[in-house]
Formats: sequence, C-alpha cells, structure tokens
Amino acid sequence: MRRLYTLLISLVVVVSSLSAQQPFNGRITREDGKGIRARVVVEGRNKQTISDGKGRFGLTDIEADDILLVIYKRDTLRIDVAGRRSIDIRLNISEFSHEATESEELMNYGYGYVKRRESTDYSSGISGDRLRATGAKGIIEAIQMCYPGLRYINGELCLLTQNSLGSSSAVLVLCDGMETRPELINLYDVKSVEIIKGSNMYGFRGVNGVVLITTMSAEDALDRKR
Repeated sequence: MRRLYTLLISLVVVVSSLSAQQPFNGRITREDGKGIRARVVVEGRNKQTISDGKGRFGLTDIEADDILLVIYKRDTLRIDVAGRRSIDIRLNISEFSHEATESEELMNYGYGYVKRRESTDYSSGISGDRLRATGAKGIIEAIQMCYPGLRYINGELCLLTQNSLGSSSAVLVLCDGMETRPELINLYDVKSVEIIKGSNMYGFRGVNGVVLITTMSAEDALDRKR
C-alpha cells in the first residue's frame, strides 16, 4: 500500500512538472514552402535551438514578450513573440524580410512536433575585436588565448574536458553555418566566435563540442573602418 501511495505521489509530481512547461512550436520556410535550417535564440535567456531540414523547431516556456533571434547564415532576424503560442515564419531570402503568424496547426502538435527542444548548453561568446586584440597571427591561436580550455591537437580543435579515449575528440567547427577547417578563416573577417560544450543540437558531430564562427558582413566591415 505504501509503495502504491509513493508511486501515485511520483506520478502527480511528474504530471505537475510537465503541465508547468508549455510547448512552443515554430516553423521557418522559404516563399516556396521549403524548410530552412537556422539557429533560433531567445534574446536575453539561456535558450536556443536549431530548426531541422523541414524548418521545424521547438521551445518551451516562451513568454508573451520574448524576442526570437533567427540566425540564418550571416543575417539575423529579430522577431517579437507578441503573445503568440506558436510561430510560422515565411522568409523572403532575397530581401531577407519575413512574415510571422500564429498557427493553430503547430499548437495542436504539442510536444510531439519535434524530438529535441531548446538547448541550454551555451558556453562562451568571444567578439572578433577581442580575438584581434590578443595580437595573435591567426584565429586558432587567438581562440586559444581567449579560451584556454581549447587545444589544437593533430590538426584538430579539441576541448580538454572531453574524454578522447578510442575516438576523436575534435569539436565541430561551423563558419556561417557551414562546416569548415578553422585555419582557412581570416582572423580579420571574424565578427564573433561562440563555443558550446557537448551539444546534441548538432547530432553526433557536436558531442565533443561546437565552435560557431560568424564572419563580418560588408556593412559590419564598413562600420569597423569608421
């Protein structure tokens, strides 16, 4: 009897914790309806996720006044949630403009809409100016000077916190959303670098960590020269 009582209490706690969280489903598509892979960050909060190949993404506990930053290649859209309980974003790639609407269809999917929701494993952000201020000759040296936990071993960037026994401990390096080798990137083109520890947002390739490099747009470069 006591075991049954304990089990019932546990179920109540689980149900209560689930009901306290509200799923927020989103979709990002082109004008032709094709999905877009982009990073979605909740401004000012430790929440972010990646849309899948169909443009679908999921978050939880989004507030009515939250702002979503949709980062696609070198551009960032700033979208007010404005009380919506889901969001369907139609993106015009050529003009980088958008329409955002609430979708009852997305709301009805609930938690079953996507397998993964937000990640809170964001680790560290380093501006390009800070990297260049180190006096380093290249981006790898500059990152290591700003983030000592990163090492360049056998031609690969590795986090010292990772256990590399029997397998590669190389982090995934993405530049403007594309996988690349860091030595190919000009330090003076870098706008920012973000380091994420052991992220499953990027599948098995992100298990050892992810280094996200964003380069400057033409407008950023002009602002820097002024």
